[in-house]
Amino acid sequence: MLLVYGVAAGCLIALHLATNGILGFHIDELYYLASGRHPALGYVDYPPIVPLVGRLETTVLGITPWTLRLIPALLGGVNVILCGAYVRKLGGSLGFQTLAMLAGVTEPLILGTYLFQTVVFDQVAWMLSLYWFLSIVIDRKPRTWILLGITLGIGLEIKYLILPLIAGIGLAVLLTPSLRKDLRTRYPWIGAALMLLIWIPNVVWQIANGFPTLVYISNHTGAIQSGGGVADFIVFFLVLLFLLTPLWIAGFISLFRNPRIRPIGIACATPMVVYLLVGKYYYPGPTIPIVMAAGLIALSNVKRPRLRSGLAVAVVVASLVGLVSLAKITIPLTPADQFHTTGLDTLDTDLASTVGWPQITNQMTAIYGALSSSQRAATVIVSSDYGVAGALQIFGDSKLLPASFSPQLSDWYWLPKNLDATDALMVGYAPSDVAWMCTSARMVAHLVVPYQVVNLEQGAPVTFCTLTAPLPELWGRLKDFS
Repeated sequence: MLLVYGVAAGCLIALHLATNGILGFHIDELYYLASGRHPALGYVDYPPIVPLVGRLETTVLGITPWTLRLIPALLGGVNVILCGAYVRKLGGSLGFQTLAMLAGVTEPLILGTYLFQTVVFDQVAWMLSLYWFLSIVIDRKPRTWILLGITLGIGLEIKYLILPLIAGIGLAVLLTPSLRKDLRTRYPWIGAALMLLIWIPNVVWQIANGFPTLVYISNHTGAIQSGGGVADFIVFFLVLLFLLTPLWIAGFISLFRNPRIRPIGIACATPMVVYLLVGKYYYPGPTIPIVMAAGLIALSNVKRPRLRSGLAVAVVVASLVGLVSLAKITIPLTPADQFHTTGLDTLDTDLASTVGWPQITNQMTAIYGALSSSQRAATVIVSSDYGVAGALQIFGDSKLLPASFSPQLSDWYWLPKNLDATDALMVGYAPSDVAWMCTSARMVAHLVVPYQVVNLEQGAPVTFCTLTAPLPELWGRLKDFS
C-alpha cells in the first residue's frame, strides 16, 4: 500500500520538479518574496505563514523559480496522498484508493497548482482538516479534535478562505447528535482554543492596523461579482471537475444520504454555498477530493461486478482525458515565446504574469540611467503594482537603480517615512494620473514585455514626475488596497 501511495505522490512531485523552472517568477511570487523581506504578523491580503516560508526557503536554497516552487511541489504530493487516505478511511479497497489518487493527480486544482502561491498551502490546510474531521466522524477518537483545531489554526494563518469551512464544520457538529455529545467533553474546546491561539497574532495585527483586510475583501468582492458572479463560478467550477462531474455529484448525494458521513457533506456544502455567492470558483476547490472519495465509495458498492468494473474504467478514462485536455493550462510546458501566438496569455493570466520581469528590469535601468546625474540622485521608482517593484528588487543592480516602491496592498506600508526624494519615475501611471502630485509630469517610455505577451505590464506608461511634496506626504492618496 505504501508503495502505491509513494508512486502516486511521486508522479506529481516529479512532474512539478521537472517543469517548475520553465516559467519565470509569477507577479504574486515577487510579492510573497517582498513580503518575506518585511516580516510581520500579517499583510493586507493574507496572513504571515506563506511569505515567511518563502523567505526561509529562498534563504537556504537561493532565489530562483525552481527553488521557490519546491515546497508547493511537495505539498502537491501530500494532497495526492490525502485523496487516497479519504477512501481508505471510508473503507474503500486499495484499488479504489488508487483511483482516488489518479483523480487527484489529474485534477486541475492539484496538478495546476505549481506556483508558490497561498492557494497550494490553503489546499493542504483544507484537505488535512477534512481528513481529521472525517476521522472524528468515523473513528470517534476524542483527541483528533486537537489535531483538527491545530490544523484549522494554521489554515487561518495561511489564508482567510478557510473560515467558511470552519463554519461548515461547526454547523455539522450542531446538526449531528453524536457530534453534539462531544461538546460535553473537553477535546473540541481544546481544539477550538488552540485554533484561536494560533490565529491571535494575526488578529492583533489586523486590529493594530485598522483591519486592512476587510477593506481589501470589500474591494475584491466587487471585482469578483463584476467578473461574472454566480454564472462564472458555476462554469469554471465545472471545468475543474470536467468529465468527473458525475462522480462528484454522486459523492455529494452519497454524503447526504448516509447519516453516518452526512457531517462531511454539511462541512463541504457550506463553503460551496458561501463562495457561490461571494467568491471565486476555486475557493471551495479543496472540498472536491473528499466528495470524489465518497463518490468512489458509492461506486464500489454497486452490486453488479461488470457494471462496477465498467464505472471504475470510466473514472480512469475520464481522469486521463481531463489530463490531456487541460494540459496546456495545468502543466507549464509551453515556452513563453509561444504564449501569445497560442492565445495562452489571454486564456491563462497566471502564465502571462510570469513573463518579462528581467527585461522590464533592464528597461527601467536604462530609463533611470538616461536621467541627468542630478535627477538620478533625487529620484525613486514608484510602481502602480507590486510586480515591478518586486522584480527590480530581485533582478536589479542596486548600483544602477534607486529604491523602488509600490502603493499596492502590503507594499504601501514599506515606504520609509524619512524618504526625501524630489522626483519619481512613476511606472503604470500616465501624466494625467499623477498631475495632482507633480509640478511637472512627462511621459518618458512605455514598458515592453517580450514576445508580445499580453499582461499587466505590457505597454505600461512610465512618467517622470517632479514631486510637489515629499513622497511620504503624498503616499496616502496613492494607496491601493484592491
